[in-house]
Amino acid sequence: MKKTFTPRDIRSLDSVKDLVYTNAERFGDKSLYIYIENKEQLTYSYNEHKDVFNAFGTALFELGLNEKKISLCSDQHPHWVASFLSVIAAGGVIVPLDRELLPEQLAGFINITESEAVILSTRELKLLSSCLKDLHTVKHIIIIGPYDIPEDINDERLVQFSSLVEKGKALIEEGDTRFLDYQRNNTDLACILFTSGTTGTSKGVMLSEYNLMFSVVQCSRMVDIGDNDTFVSVLPIHHTFALTTNHLAMSYIGGTTFMNDSLKHTFKNITETKPTCLILVPLFLETMDKKIWEGIRKQNKEKQVRRLMTMSNGMRHAGIDMRKTLFEKILNSFGGNLNQIVVGGAPLDPEIIRDFDAFGVTVVEGYGITECCPLISVNPHDWRKFGSAGIVAVGLEAKISEPNEAGEGEILVRGGNVFMGYYKNEEATKDAITEDGWFRTGDIGYLDKDNFVYITGRKKNVIIASNGKNVYPEELEEYLNKCEIIKEAVVIGRNSDDGVVITALIYPDKDVCGDINDNELYEKIFSEINLINKGLPTFKHITAIEIRDREFEKTTTRKIKRFLLK
Repeated sequence: MKKTFTPRDIRSLDSVKDLVYTNAERFGDKSLYIYIENKEQLTYSYNEHKDVFNAFGTALFELGLNEKKISLCSDQHPHWVASFLSVIAAGGVIVPLDRELLPEQLAGFINITESEAVILSTRELKLLSSCLKDLHTVKHIIIIGPYDIPEDINDERLVQFSSLVEKGKALIEEGDTRFLDYQRNNTDLACILFTSGTTGTSKGVMLSEYNLMFSVVQCSRMVDIGDNDTFVSVLPIHHTFALTTNHLAMSYIGGTTFMNDSLKHTFKNITETKPTCLILVPLFLETMDKKIWEGIRKQNKEKQVRRLMTMSNGMRHAGIDMRKTLFEKILNSFGGNLNQIVVGGAPLDPEIIRDFDAFGVTVVEGYGITECCPLISVNPHDWRKFGSAGIVAVGLEAKISEPNEAGEGEILVRGGNVFMGYYKNEEATKDAITEDGWFRTGDIGYLDKDNFVYITGRKKNVIIASNGKNVYPEELEEYLNKCEIIKEAVVIGRNSDDGVVITALIYPDKDVCGDINDNELYEKIFSEINLINKGLPTFKHITAIEIRDREFEKTTTRKIKRFLLK
């Protein structure tokens, strides 16, 4: 009997107001967020979220900031989410920015979008202090969280978010319904998300309110999570994967999220808050997997654990699931309640999925891109294909452009979550979206008979071998990253007089290497690469290596900045 996927029955959303009001009506005083402020753990309910949303939206009208562009850059805080939604509901355009950008880059994005207000936390205010005078279009600087302003920052535009909320509440009590009654066209521009890069190289992805709400409903229909689930928000909140899934969709299904206060506290917070579900990029999961096996090897129990995994998998085929008991110590290192991890952002080694599956944690791999807000495909909880990025999401079409003999080609998608175009960049928009509405993802892959997506590489990363064949570095990197001695690896094509040389850039794992000299390290790594080459066709062979003494530079979502390596 042919297997099929039935999406969950989730009501569509018309607007961010619909999202906020529906959530408050259904979940009321339940905690939406748990977060740390001034070293104190606080809670923030669904009802409180609605009240802050209404009050801040009303304050935006009072300040004349309705239907205006507003930039947003702060650490994780419930008021970040409230700000994001209120600006959209007030007819404006919200511009979430990466808090790891340099001050001049932040100022550049604020100026490019002609933002009339900027919402910051104190850290970002301090970071931007030298550039405040250059923000010529900004009329108000709104501070989220503790109002800890240094004495040397004296700017008459400064105002506290909480004071605006109190002002908005007072106006509503006096009968002000400007925000409450306002209805925007949900197909108008609502959000600009910049892709990685500086102001000169980054592209502003324009999203409508409809795009956002379409994707929220998609995520809710495709992933098996519910109002009993709890999360730890690890990824940067401005990133579309984290924003849509870990915040907007999570709220629509009634979950509770602990806002991680620091990357260095991530694993401690996961252990203490005992989440049932995590939303991660592959690098986090790879780190978790390595930590598990490092701990097992330190106890000299790898063979024992491998045998237990084999035995447990056999028992499961017979309908007996003992994983929570057999691997209790491993599961307790993540709080003891973790049963699902949703992963997206880059290809994931299927062996890691199998590891977690054997331990009792279901890993659900998906595929998305900022321009699709971000969901394109995801593996259903009860129908996973290891190595696949999942089945094409409900309401979305996908096809392969000019497939080769293996069925591979550029992945094209079309649907309600596909973006409006690039901000002030008609040429890039024209290149990205076909006349009949298909978005060119830039990813190379194929679709199987069940409409599952398989990604084999990035179009812009492809290496053209000397024989003219395409080599996708992601495939080779997957093999390299399995080597215990290699901590990070990137494969590129170096031009030489003899043609293109497939070169591996390697950052070794110094803890595994031990005390060896450079020549010994080189020989040890090359012997690993020779083993990999034996299983590959000649045109894919890695023939050169370059060893690094430091990690690769990464984006805030822990993706390696490949463009710096060319």
